[in-house]
Amino acid sequence: MHALCAMIAADWSEVQALATVILVLTSAGAIGYAALQLKQEREYRSVANLEKQLTAFQGDSFVAARKRLAQDRLVDGVLLPLEKDAPPASALEVLDFYDHIGLLVKKGHLELYDVWHTFYEWAQPVYVDLRALVEEPDSQFHDHYHYLRRLMRKMDELQITRMHAQSANHYALWTPHRIIDHYRYELESGGRLVRRTRRKAEEQATAVAI
Repeated sequence: MHALCAMIAADWSEVQALATVILVLTSAGAIGYAALQLKQEREYRSVANLEKQLTAFQGDSFVAARKRLAQDRLVDGVLLPLEKDAPPASALEVLDFYDHIGLLVKKGHLELYDVWHTFYEWAQPVYVDLRALVEEPDSQFHDHYHYLRRLMRKMDELQITRMHAQSANHYALWTPHRIIDHYRYELESGGRLVRRTRRKAEEQATAVAI
């Protein structure tokens, strides 16, 4: 009788152990599935957010701001000196847009790669042209554009990796002549977002770096 009870107790312990293992595996599977769903939901929202920002970029209001900036920075095809203490309002409008993009990336609402692929070649010439407003510590706008500085640094790192030239940088890529070309394009393109001459520009920058 005692032997039978011992066998039953042993069998019950094994059943409990097996049930515990099954419960752990089931819980792990549920957690993994939930994590996958969250990842997919985040990716979906990121794409939706990117489309929203792209719509704003191509919208009449921001297209007009970009054109005003081009008009304010060019006179007879010449790039004007930047008045750091009294920049044109159009410069702040355009920088504000990209700073907001930087905030969305920082908060995880946009993926860095997607932003780089969509906006880098548009944001970078403007950033280089207006960098005194954003980067110089004595600029009254320095603290305002924290997210923009972070975004451009991250996108520069990604760009350099893609260019396979560790010494390449945006200052080599965006010379005054190319910045002028960018503003001319803004005036002539009607705000269309198209892949322009990134590959050619990358090759030129790589050649400069070498």
